[in-house]
Amino acid sequence: MDLELLMVLISKTLACIFVVFQLLYVKKHRDVLPFISLLMLVILTLGHMILLVLNFEALFFQNEYPHSVLLRSGGWLEVREVIVRVVTMVAFLLHCRLLQHSLSRRMRDNSLKALWTAEKKALFLTVPVYLAGALIALFVNWRTSKTGIMAQSFLYNNHQHSLWGNLRSYAGLILDGFLLPQILLNIFHNSRENALSRFFYIGLTVVRLVPHAYDIYRAQNYVQEFDGLYIYADPAADIYSTGWDVAILFVGLLFAAIIHFQQQFGGRCLLPRRFRELEVYEKIPEASEE
Repeated sequence: MDLELLMVLISKTLACIFVVFQLLYVKKHRDVLPFISLLMLVILTLGHMILLVLNFEALFFQNEYPHSVLLRSGGWLEVREVIVRVVTMVAFLLHCRLLQHSLSRRMRDNSLKALWTAEKKALFLTVPVYLAGALIALFVNWRTSKTGIMAQSFLYNNHQHSLWGNLRSYAGLILDGFLLPQILLNIFHNSRENALSRFFYIGLTVVRLVPHAYDIYRAQNYVQEFDGLYIYADPAADIYSTGWDVAILFVGLLFAAIIHFQQQFGGRCLLPRRFRELEVYEKIPEASEE
């Protein structure tokens, strides 16, 4: 538990540092602010709100069962909650600041209609995907409650969760793929702007993926813990099982690589040639009108 306490503090602190790098980056390169996906920033901001809710929920649990919590945690839980809550609040405020900068910059520039259109297309594509995942989580919860069998093979590794617990863990899965809206925005707008600092998208990707790598290591080297003893890679805040851990690690690294190539060679650089040529055909009517 001491190791997990140290890891969670390091990960939260690094998340704050990487957002600060992005704020400094956009301060130096203000032209890239409109090209940052607003949906991605909203997901990251809401994700830290969910973490704050989980921390406050743990605080209420501690107030309701103080002797039990202190007995199991050796007093470390109180210290952990105070520190983690403060660092998470700082990360939340930093993400709010970044979202405010990007939104205000895009609102002031009336020549970014094409960018707003691309943002809407990305929104219309990602929201159904997120809703479909939420419905799957609801179905798993309904099936589990009906049959009384744990959803071990799909969502969790030996953990029984309520409906609210399933949705919270699914929200963590959305956070793991936080780069998806930015990838879609780059594709629809065919942008090759270096909107994201390498420290930001690579750093946050590593912060999100390390808990899954640690969960694989923990499952192989430690006795299964009881619910409530998890500090780092907490199943209440994300989806953890061996299969999901491997898949999330692969997809997270893939998303980071896609962002890198998009910022170097254009938003549609990885698409087939006929899709990359769509931009040329879209500009033909504008040329004829002139």
